This record gives sequence, C-alpha cells and structure tokens, in this order.
Amino acid sequence: MKKAVRILIVEDEGIQAISLEETLEQAGYEVAGIADSGEEVLRFVQESQVDLIIMDIHIKGDLDGIETAHKVKEVRSLMPIIYLTAYMDQETVRRAGETSPAGYITKPYRQLHLLNCIEEAVKDSEETK
Repeated sequence: MKKAVRILIVEDEGIQAISLEETLEQAGYEVAGIADSGEEVLRFVQESQVDLIIMDIHIKGDLDGIETAHKVKEVRSLMPIIYLTAYMDQETVRRAGETSPAGYITKPYRQLHLLNCIEEAVKDSEETK
C-alpha cells in the first residue's frame, strides 16, 4: 500500500488554494493544511506532519515564499518544496534556486505537470531517507 503523502499548500489567494486542494485530494493526496503567510508555515511545519510543501512565492506577512523556504530548510533540511508562482523573472528564479526546490511550476498550472512534479519530489524524498 502506498504511503499517504501530506501536503501543505501555501497560497494567499483563497480560491486558488481551494482549487489546488481539490486537485490534490482528487489525485489521492492528503492536504495537511493551507497557510497564507510564512509565519503560519513555520508554525505548521513544527507542529504537524508535512511531507511536501507547495509554496507560492508572493504570500502575506513579512516573509515571502523563498524566505519562508529558507527557514523551513533550517528546521527540516530535506523537506521537498515545489514553488507554484506567476513570477518567473531571473532574480526570483535565482533566489528560489538557492533553496534547492523540488520543482518550479508557473501559474496557471497544468494539473498533469503539477501531479508529475509532486510524484517526482516524493520519489526523490523517499530515496534520500
């Protein structure tokens, strides 16, 4: 039996977060929660079981998604993070690359591309354990 994968969605636009949650649940993933700020993500990672994070780069609060990813990696260095964002400028991609993301998907995302990226990230994560 395949292990349930718990995914934290980090998205500050409610409709997009709910749509993403529905997509993941229909694909058989368990949504561990939805966060809309870096502070909320850090609390969630410390208090709950999370196997993977789908992270928007522009979120509420003092930390953006990339800064949040750096902080998550300080606590859980092997946490796979997939960026899902509308921003693909060179500086953003460079900054995101510093966190060794498991993937980088642009909005609007293709469902198949997202699910394939998650599958690869989970597989890579299990291989490094």
